[in-house]
Amino acid sequence: MNISVVIPTYWSRKKGMPWVEGDIVYDHPTPLDGEETLGRTLESMKMLKNKQFKLIIPVCPTTEEIEDEAEKRVREIVEKANLTFPTYIFTLKNLREIKKHLKESDLSDRANLILCQKGYSNVRNICLYTSHILGSDVTILIDDDEVFENPDFVDMSVEFIGKRIYGKGIYGVAGYYLNKYDEYYDDVTIVPWMTYWNRFGYKTKAFDKIIACDPRVKITPFVFGGAMIIHKNLLQMVLFDSEVTRGEDIDYLINAKMFGYDFFLDNKLSIKHLPPKKNHPIWKRFREDIYRFTYEQAKIKGQHEVSNMTKITPEDFDPYPGEFFKDDLEDKIYKTNVLLALDYLSNGNMEGCQESLRNIYISKHDAIPKKDPFTEYRKKQRDWVEIINLTLKERMPIRKIMETNNITRVHYKIDTEGYKDISSDTIVDNLKSFEDFKKLTEEDLGKLASIIEMKAYNDTDIIFSEGRNNLELLLVIIGCVKIVKFNDKSEEIKLATICSNGIIGETFMAKEKYNSTGIACEFTEVMAIKKDNLMNLIKKDPELGNKLLFIFLDRLYFKLDRANAVYKEKIMDEESIVEMS
Repeated sequence: MNISVVIPTYWSRKKGMPWVEGDIVYDHPTPLDGEETLGRTLESMKMLKNKQFKLIIPVCPTTEEIEDEAEKRVREIVEKANLTFPTYIFTLKNLREIKKHLKESDLSDRANLILCQKGYSNVRNICLYTSHILGSDVTILIDDDEVFENPDFVDMSVEFIGKRIYGKGIYGVAGYYLNKYDEYYDDVTIVPWMTYWNRFGYKTKAFDKIIACDPRVKITPFVFGGAMIIHKNLLQMVLFDSEVTRGEDIDYLINAKMFGYDFFLDNKLSIKHLPPKKNHPIWKRFREDIYRFTYEQAKIKGQHEVSNMTKITPEDFDPYPGEFFKDDLEDKIYKTNVLLALDYLSNGNMEGCQESLRNIYISKHDAIPKKDPFTEYRKKQRDWVEIINLTLKERMPIRKIMETNNITRVHYKIDTEGYKDISSDTIVDNLKSFEDFKKLTEEDLGKLASIIEMKAYNDTDIIFSEGRNNLELLLVIIGCVKIVKFNDKSEEIKLATICSNGIIGETFMAKEKYNSTGIACEFTEVMAIKKDNLMNLIKKDPELGNKLLFIFLDRLYFKLDRANAVYKEKIMDEESIVEMS
């Protein structure tokens, strides 16, 4: 199973520099010269038992003016962490290059707009998209203000994904947050102005019902953006709605449910959430809630019959957030802002009082969507599928763009001309390292060395491509080669991995073209023998030819025998249906 862990990180101008109109608003972006939390998250990842994943870190500055400085800070943090698993930084520059490639590959302008690294929903889409580029089966979304405390977090994240429970497929799993007191409740103090906006009270009810009770895995009406696990089947169908500037996690759950996907919360899967203090005033945060819940209420109300979609109701999300999608939402907003205005007034805060009363006006005018959210989201969803499918077809060149910021990749400068000048004696020595050729005489090895060409490849370089007719027998000296095929959706299907002292192409003498693609998994050196050259050698020296044919047949028999054993084991250990009570 290919797994990606994605951790977006948010950065703002230096401390003391004013917020500029047009800067993206995030809860607590890290100032360029401020104390960061990303390093703490990365350090905590070292205790994970399962490190068989790729880490992607989208860098999200509040303005393009600081993108280079933000990238530099993130790169320093990642390099200091000295991680042992593949780690990618994804920057605005990477995104621009990919969008350019997609446009040249005929992606529509409207679809191209979806790929944007500004705002929470757009950033989450980039998290999904970068994971898709890397061919991930599962995407684990984490935030940069969290700390891993469970060494089994990765294994538990994928334990149920893709399986079935209660007759339903599990394609979305939710973990949950623990606060600094190791509690799953929000760390807030209930005050009088919350009387009619009892959001935290309803959340507590929902948490007690879903997190605190058995069974371990159950359908959930809420999710946490920094603890979401998404299967590729869901990822390729459902995107985050860019119109939602806050609460994008729950909105994603709504969208997923409309397309027939439920999220299941695992009440054993927790992560420590240690966010910095929020700096925005209460009236401003409340205003974001107004826009968010009004929009989502309109999306639910605007549903109509559509093939392959499910009509949902506010009650599907009770007690939270369903309580804020119902018909009394406007009344809740009005009464709460009156109380909040009075609270500000009693404390002599006239600005807070005025802005709270302005929230009432906004809720009746500006917050009402100008277009039908349900219809508009369906347009975006179709564009998202277009992006996903085109990326599948163009995955190799797009992957190369991402590889430019693979921090853990060692990229070697290959002296192509130098490899052509390697002596015959060196090639003979390399041949002797292969157990298969130890029975050949020095004379045999010399003849074989005369038709061998040494080659080297960097990680992700394509060594040979399906359909090409430049057939070569490859002897892998160091490194590994991944053998893959692509299905009708251009998805990569791994057939095998051949590493040091392995041979690729034993059957090529009976073929005219490659029937698979070979990709270097790391820096790889090979000895290559062109088919024509080998056939000529066999004709000139039948005795040596027979020896070589026996070597290749032995290799082929070994591979077939091993493939048979793996196949039988797979049949015996088919993916089971998970049933829980």
